[in-house]
Amino acid sequence: MDQYCSEQKVILNAGCGKTAYHTSSKVIYMDIVKEYVQDFPDHIVASVENIPLPDASVDCIICVGSVANYVDIQKMLSEFSRILKKDGDLILEFERSNSAEFLLTANYGKTVFRQEYAYNNQKHLLWMYRENFIRELCDYYHLKCVCKYRFHIFSSLLYRLWVDENKAAKYYVWDKILQPIGYLFAHNTILLIKKTIP
Repeated sequence: MDQYCSEQKVILNAGCGKTAYHTSSKVIYMDIVKEYVQDFPDHIVASVENIPLPDASVDCIICVGSVANYVDIQKMLSEFSRILKKDGDLILEFERSNSAEFLLTANYGKTVFRQEYAYNNQKHLLWMYRENFIRELCDYYHLKCVCKYRFHIFSSLLYRLWVDENKAAKYYVWDKILQPIGYLFAHNTILLIKKTIP
């Protein structure tokens, strides 16, 4: 992450939860839950769909933890493009409909659909996206994907075969060597994106 950081740069940790980054850059922590960000010196209580920052004011945006799966992805990418400086970077993680979890179902590889999950004894409704759809949306908003990494590849397949989620998760160590077949099975993708000027 050092390549994205310097004392002159501003990073937005979008939908940060309680995750902190230790860097020489100025980091703005943003979440919709006030309690998650109120102790950070630079923080915003806001949604990724409506960010109260000026145009071209941020050098880098980090948006991980499947934040993209909870929101209107078009509004979010439009806002990210608006606030990113020319040649700014976006690190974006999301959950995919191309996941092995949906193999042999009508939802596998679907452009977008809603999926219900249970996390921490709560019901969560997530939007699941086809990976190419996200990349096409990024292109529309002048955000060019320059690198990708897919993960939860083998674990996603095991989960589809009814292996307990906690047991399946231990197989993340195979993700690096399974990248060539990751598009078919991976549950998550991280994209490194560069802001281009039309």
